[in-house]
Amino acid sequence: MSDVPCAGWRAGLYVGVMTLIAMRTSQPEHPLYVGGTGLTWGVGIVLGPALEKDSVSLSWAGAGPSTSTCLLAPSVLRSISFCCRARILDPGVALKERSREVDVVGAAQAAAACASKTSEGSSGIRRSKKEKTSSCKKPMDSSSSPDYKALFLREVALRRRVEEQRELERRRREQAEDRQRQAEEGQRQERERNQQTTFEEFIQSCHRLLSRPLRVEAPSRSTTGTIPSPTGKYCPTRLRFWGDCSVRQQEIYNSVLRYLQSDVVAPRLFSPIVELEGLGRRFARRPISSEQDLESYERFAVEDHVHDIIAELCKLPEARKEFQLGNGIRFDNHANALDDVEGGSANGQPSTSRPSRPDQFCIHRTDGNTTTLLTTVEYKPPHKLSVENLRAGLRPMNFWEEVVKPETIPTEEKEKLTYNAERLAGSVLVQEYHVMIQEGLEYSYVTNGLALVLLRVPYDDPSTLDFYLCEPNMDVCADDDSTFRQPKTAIGRVLCICLMSFSSTPRSQEWRNAAQAKLHVWKTNFEYTRSQIPEEELKRTPPRSEYTSSEYTGSEYLPSSSPVRTAPGRGRRVPTRSQVNCAPPDTAPRSESMDSSDSDSQAAWGRKRGFSEVASSPPTQRLTRENHTRNSQDYRSRQHANMFCTQRCLLGLQQGGLLDDRCPNLRFHQQGGQGNRHLINTERLVQLIKQQLDTNIDYKCTPMGRCGAYGAPFKVTCAAYGYTVVGKGTTSRLWKEVSREAEVYHILQRAQGSAVPVFIGAIDLAKIYFLHGAGEIRHMLLLGWGGEITTALENGSALRHEISKSVKEIRSLGVLHQDLRPDNVLWNAELQRALIIDFHRSMLVRRPTAKRARSLKRPAYGADMCEAKRLRVR
Repeated sequence: MSDVPCAGWRAGLYVGVMTLIAMRTSQPEHPLYVGGTGLTWGVGIVLGPALEKDSVSLSWAGAGPSTSTCLLAPSVLRSISFCCRARILDPGVALKERSREVDVVGAAQAAAACASKTSEGSSGIRRSKKEKTSSCKKPMDSSSSPDYKALFLREVALRRRVEEQRELERRRREQAEDRQRQAEEGQRQERERNQQTTFEEFIQSCHRLLSRPLRVEAPSRSTTGTIPSPTGKYCPTRLRFWGDCSVRQQEIYNSVLRYLQSDVVAPRLFSPIVELEGLGRRFARRPISSEQDLESYERFAVEDHVHDIIAELCKLPEARKEFQLGNGIRFDNHANALDDVEGGSANGQPSTSRPSRPDQFCIHRTDGNTTTLLTTVEYKPPHKLSVENLRAGLRPMNFWEEVVKPETIPTEEKEKLTYNAERLAGSVLVQEYHVMIQEGLEYSYVTNGLALVLLRVPYDDPSTLDFYLCEPNMDVCADDDSTFRQPKTAIGRVLCICLMSFSSTPRSQEWRNAAQAKLHVWKTNFEYTRSQIPEEELKRTPPRSEYTSSEYTGSEYLPSSSPVRTAPGRGRRVPTRSQVNCAPPDTAPRSESMDSSDSDSQAAWGRKRGFSEVASSPPTQRLTRENHTRNSQDYRSRQHANMFCTQRCLLGLQQGGLLDDRCPNLRFHQQGGQGNRHLINTERLVQLIKQQLDTNIDYKCTPMGRCGAYGAPFKVTCAAYGYTVVGKGTTSRLWKEVSREAEVYHILQRAQGSAVPVFIGAIDLAKIYFLHGAGEIRHMLLLGWGGEITTALENGSALRHEISKSVKEIRSLGVLHQDLRPDNVLWNAELQRALIIDFHRSMLVRRPTAKRARSLKRPAYGADMCEAKRLRVR
């Protein structure tokens, strides 16, 4: 056989075998690959010496003695690899990998063959063609045979290094991919943390980052303040579980979800997670140890977020209309300006004791520049009012008979701890109930940061206080996302009670006075009650204070025909809490109305209704019915659109003169006639207004404007004759100073209607008008409307001239004002004069002799004072 055909045949055989192995295998450890490689080397070892060739796997394949022939196999395999990359031939990944292996092995063997041939010397090169041909058939001499074992081991080592290199590269690729995925995940999380959140994301994040980590300082390290003396407070006769609270809040929360958490694409409207994380870190550094800490936590962790949610609802016309939101909500804290010291006790009689009531924490509805009280909040830090005491102390009961009235204290330890819990929980509820009665509120709540007690005073039974205890960190199942579609978080509870308050109508002053006349009065305050309990008892946990649920499964419902159950005794614990942790929200309690005459009846306590029953009454219909009922009794619904009488009209009334044709109430003054004179005088007008307010203090008596330091302005209309004037209302505490104005106005008789408003008289109210931000209004000065405050006008030379003119006029009559602030100077467009008001700080000065002589024609000062006393109707 010639060299070329022999070499081609052998190279082709080698390429074919190795290609076949590569195509059939994909892993070096595959049996076919291992077997094929072993067969190749075995044949080479056997045939190599016989054929007298130096190479192993290439020898039997017949690469030939020439260098070009030895390199033929690697070149062919490289061509195959090139075809695979060019997709001319695509046998798969296995062939590509194996072709590279064969290429490397073949190249190494080709180099070894070339080195072996070079060592033969020049004699081998000059062999004849015949010897070369026959050499293919002669066996190799044993003395010139290569070390096949060494070659084999070298080949194995080479392959191992190749595999190790490939494995190293694979691991590096995987690590790079992992780093890339981690970087991308980090970027995604960072984007999510910095982007605005949806409503559900916002609620979940606030609960996870702000509510769950909340910590309480140990009592030994907590602050203690002063203990004020107890004062009389309106006290409920009964405590009753608020059965339908959960259902009503769920209805409202569903409406909020419908507006803010769309099933398609929920809008991102609220604070990003990174902002909430920063807030959570600040709270984590400082556990709650004082009322100030609790107030700060509630403000930044709850109230500000409720404000943001309602602000977004206000941007939606339908939501704004449904919830009656106005321009939104505002959280404030303040004390009543005129009641720094309480002017009277709860029974309506003046009191000289200092008050125990702290600053109020109020929630207002805003409408432009005006605000309306929605509800109030009572904060008590958890180291003073523990969750355990709330659990053990709150239950349906005749509170007055079972807690307040008994004078004996139990001696048995467990009963004593239960007694303490009921007194502590009851005291804080009474403190807030007192405010609810005074302010005419339907809803309110008490919180210690870890728990909330939602409160409601029924319109038709003000002696009953409904309560509902919530514990957000226990009620919420953090692993169940569906829990956050229920109002169980702290923000959800406060949001719903605020939205419920938007739809509630404040109770009238008549309702308040009627309720106060029938309610018990408990002389107490929380700090005083707590100070009466020994320290070692405060540290103990009362019995039956474990977390329990107030919501039951359907099998526990009582049938409608079930007999009435009496209120549970102190020895039996009745669940009074919101739904148990992670329990399915398929049911909710519902209480029925209780006859006010049956103080012990608690049949409604055990009777429950499911969500399906409540759902049969759509929330919009229920709200409509409730609003219709309330609006029919709403004292604010009575329109008080009367315009103020003119100064000339009231001056004519005071002096028995003519009617003013420009007075907007002229036809009411004339009583259908055509006369041009007043039909009554100022004394009769004061009597009529007093009788009217003593009969119904809400009728034609409306607060207006801002409360001053000593009084609050009202619009007051005499229903019989249409005279409409300003009533400056004040408290019993301030009346001694404010009543001095009546004396001053009589001294300024000649300046009335020119430099000061016309003074009508003074009245003492038989009923209390409790004005939010002012206190209990019990007295009034009646004057003509002075005009607009000058702060809203341009302070030009003409205005300054008129002010100076009025000041000189009252100074000429012997009065020095001493408090000429802008709020005490009014501009009267009718008179085109500046009128001076608020003379409670004024002084009487000696007038010049000439002016005093001219005033002798008018009633003397003593006569003025007699007239003042005569006009002050009591």
